[in-house]
Amino acid sequence: MLHAFQISKLKKIEGDDQPYWGTKRLNSVVGAMRLMEIWQCSISFGYGYVKAFMAEPLSSMDNEEFLDFMELNEDIAIEVESEGNRIEASNTEHIDERTDGLKFFQGMEFISLEKAEELYKAFAKANGFTVRIRNTRPGSRGSISSRQFVCSCQGFWKEKKEKDLATAKEQERRTLTRRCGCEATLVVKWDKKKKIWFAYKFSNNHNHLMVSPKSKCYLTSNKSMPVVAKNLVEKFNESGLPIGKVTTILGNMEGVNFSERDCYNHMRDKRRKDLVIGDAQAVVEYCRRKQTENPNFFYAIDCDKEDRMINFFWVEARGRLYYEKFGDVVVFDTTYRTNKYEMPLANFVGVNNHLQSIFFGCALLQDEQEESFVWLFKTWLEAMHGKAPISILTDQDKAIGNAVKRVFPDTSHRLCLWHITNKFPKKIGICKTGTGFQKEISNCIRESISPEAFEEGWKAVIEKYKLESHTWLNELYEIRNSWIPVYNRTIFFAGMNTTQRSESMHSFFDSFVNNGTTLREFVIKYEKALECRYLDEQEEQFASKYKFPTKVKSPLEFHGANVYTRNVFKLFQDELNEGIYMRTNELGIDGAYTIYEVSCFRKPERKYIVHINLDSLEGWCQCHLFEFKGILCRHLLGTLHKRDVEEIPAHFILPRWTKEVIYDMDISLPSKVGELPLILRNMVFYRMVNHLSTYLGASEETYHLIVGSVEEIYKKVVAIEGPIGVKNVEAPRHQEQTEHAPLQDPAISQTKGRKKDSSNVSRKGRIMSGVEASMKRRRKCSICKQFDHDARTCEQNQEC
Repeated sequence: MLHAFQISKLKKIEGDDQPYWGTKRLNSVVGAMRLMEIWQCSISFGYGYVKAFMAEPLSSMDNEEFLDFMELNEDIAIEVESEGNRIEASNTEHIDERTDGLKFFQGMEFISLEKAEELYKAFAKANGFTVRIRNTRPGSRGSISSRQFVCSCQGFWKEKKEKDLATAKEQERRTLTRRCGCEATLVVKWDKKKKIWFAYKFSNNHNHLMVSPKSKCYLTSNKSMPVVAKNLVEKFNESGLPIGKVTTILGNMEGVNFSERDCYNHMRDKRRKDLVIGDAQAVVEYCRRKQTENPNFFYAIDCDKEDRMINFFWVEARGRLYYEKFGDVVVFDTTYRTNKYEMPLANFVGVNNHLQSIFFGCALLQDEQEESFVWLFKTWLEAMHGKAPISILTDQDKAIGNAVKRVFPDTSHRLCLWHITNKFPKKIGICKTGTGFQKEISNCIRESISPEAFEEGWKAVIEKYKLESHTWLNELYEIRNSWIPVYNRTIFFAGMNTTQRSESMHSFFDSFVNNGTTLREFVIKYEKALECRYLDEQEEQFASKYKFPTKVKSPLEFHGANVYTRNVFKLFQDELNEGIYMRTNELGIDGAYTIYEVSCFRKPERKYIVHINLDSLEGWCQCHLFEFKGILCRHLLGTLHKRDVEEIPAHFILPRWTKEVIYDMDISLPSKVGELPLILRNMVFYRMVNHLSTYLGASEETYHLIVGSVEEIYKKVVAIEGPIGVKNVEAPRHQEQTEHAPLQDPAISQTKGRKKDSSNVSRKGRIMSGVEASMKRRRKCSICKQFDHDARTCEQNQEC
C-alpha cells in the first residue's frame, strides 16, 4: 500500500506491497520532537534534509497511527522510505531563505546528486564564491558514479594567441580571469551498499578574496533569468525592439538578476535550438503550421536537385483578401536585402482606400535572373486565383521586364520614374555644372500635358545642350512610353509614378530585421510587421468612419467627406479648392458633349480641354487625372461647380477610395453572398467550422449531431452541384522533395540590390542625392588640413 502526503491535504494511492513514502517539509523542531516521541526514533538534522533512524522496522508500525499523526501535524512533511530502519525527509524548497547555518563536512549524505549540487551552490552563494563541475565519472549502465565540484577560481588561465589580420603576427588576447589555483572542492560519490550519495571529499580552503554581499549578484552562478524575462526578450525580438531594454524594465524587481548580455545569450541559444533541423526546414515547418491554422495562408518553395532552397514565396490570408479589392495596381521591388543569406526581398505592394501601403505577398530569391522572376510571378498569380493586375510598376531591369511580358501580357507595365531620373547626374556630367539642364529636362518630363508636347520639349533640350549622340539618353527616349508620365495618364496607377511605396516599407522593415536575421526569424518578424501595419489601418478606418472634417463649406465638399475616406478626401478637397477659381471658357458643342477650355489665373498659358455632358454629367479632361488617380481633377470640378452640382456623380466615384469597402477578415456572412470574393467566403466558412469544432468534445450527443448534420449538408450539396474533383491549389511545390530528405539552407546570394550599392551612401550612412553621389570626394589631410592627399603622403609628416 502506498501513501503520498501533501501540506494540509492527504492523498492515498493504492498499490501492491509498496512502502510508505511522501515528499513533505519538516518545518519545525517541535514537529521533529513529536515524531521522535511517537515513533521512538532518533533524528539528525542537516541543511535541506532530515534523517530519522527508527527503533523498529517501518513495516511493523501502525498505519492508522502514522496517518493520524500526519493529519494532526499539517506543518510536518517528511519523506519516508521503507529501507530497513531508515526514513528520510527532504526540505530544499526554500534554500535561499536559510543559508547562514549551512555547513558541509566529509561523509555528509544527500538524497540525490541534484540535491547535493543545489546545496553546494547555495553554500557557495552564501560564502561569496561560485561553483562549477570539473569532472563526472560514469558508472555502470550509463549511470554516474561520482562528480567533482570545484570553486570557479580553480586552475590557471591558459594564454591563447590569435593572429592580427593587419600585421599577420600572433598577439595575446586581452581578457580578465578569476583563475588562481583555488583548492576548494567537493567530491560526491554513490554508495552502492547504502544506496545513497555522500561527500567523499570536501575542502573549503580558498586562496582568494570572497565576494562581498553587495557584489554577490555579479557572480555567474547567482545570475538568474526568470521565465517572464525570457518571454519578454522573445517578444521584444519579434517586434524589432532592443532586447537589452528588458534588463532596464525588470532590473529593479526583487529576485531578478541578469544583465543585458544574458538577454542576447538567451536569443542566441533559442536560435540554435530552433534551427536544429536547419533554417530552411524550420521555415517549412512554420509555414505548414500556419497553413493548418488558416488554409488561406499560401506558400511555395523552389528547390534545386540537391533539395537546397532557391526561392521562397509566401502570402498571408489577409494579403490575398486585400488583393481582391485593391489588386488593380501593384508595385514590385527587389532592392531590399537584409537577411542572413543576403537574399533580395521581392515585395508585391499595393495601396488601400486610406492611401496606406498594403502587402500582396513577398518572396526571397536566390538570384535576379529572368527564370526566377517568371517562377515568382506564376506562383503569385496562382495564389491570387489567376487574377492579373491592371498595372504594375517596377524598376528598370531587363529580367523583370521580360518576366512581366511573359506572365502578365495584358498588364500595363511602367518603370520607376525616380530611379531613372536619379541616374542623370551620373550618366550626364552636364547636370552638375549649373547650366540649368537638370531643371529643364525635369520640367519636360513632369510638366508636359501631351505626348506631342513632351517630344518637342525633349528634342529642344537635347539640341540646346548638344546631346544628340548620347547613347543612354537615346535609349531612354526609345522606351519613353514605359516611364514618361504623360504616356500613361489614361491608365489607372492610383496616382503613382515611382516605387516609393515599396521602398518606404524598407525603412519600416529595418526596425524588425538585420543582416543576421535567419529565414525563420524573417518570416515571423514579417508577420509582426504586418500586424503593426494592420493596427495603423484599423486606427485610420476608425477615424474615417466616426470622425468628420471641420473645414467643409460647399455641398460638393460635404458629399465628398461622406463618401471618401479621410486621406482621399484631403486630395479631393485640394482639387476642389483649386477648381473653384478656375476660368472656364465654352468653346462649342461636340454631339452630346459641351467643350470647355479651363485654365488657372496663376498660369493662364496652361489650358486644358474638358468635355462634359450637361445632362448625364459624364465627361473627361485632357489632364486625365481621374483615369490615372481615380479622383476628379480641378478642371472637371471647376466646371461642375459652375453648374451648381451638389453631389459627385456616381460614375466619378471609384469604389476603392470609399469608406464602404469591405475587406475586414472578421466580418460576418452578409445576406448577399454573391458580392463577396471566393477567398472571403472561405475565411467565413473556415472560421465557422473552427468554432463548431470546439463543441466536438462536449458530449457524445453533440458529436453525433455535428457530424450527422455535416454529412447531410454534404449530400445535399453534391445532389445540387454534382461531385467535384478534389484539387488542392494550395499544395506547396516543395512537398515531393521534402518527404524523403529535409530541405537544405540556401546559399549566400550574390545579386544586385540595395546592400551592394554603397556608392550612394555617405560615410555616416546617409543616402545621398544623385548630384552629390556623382561628385568626386576630395581627400583631406588630417595633419595639414589640405586637400588632394592624406597623412601618409603629407610633407609635414615626412619631415617629422
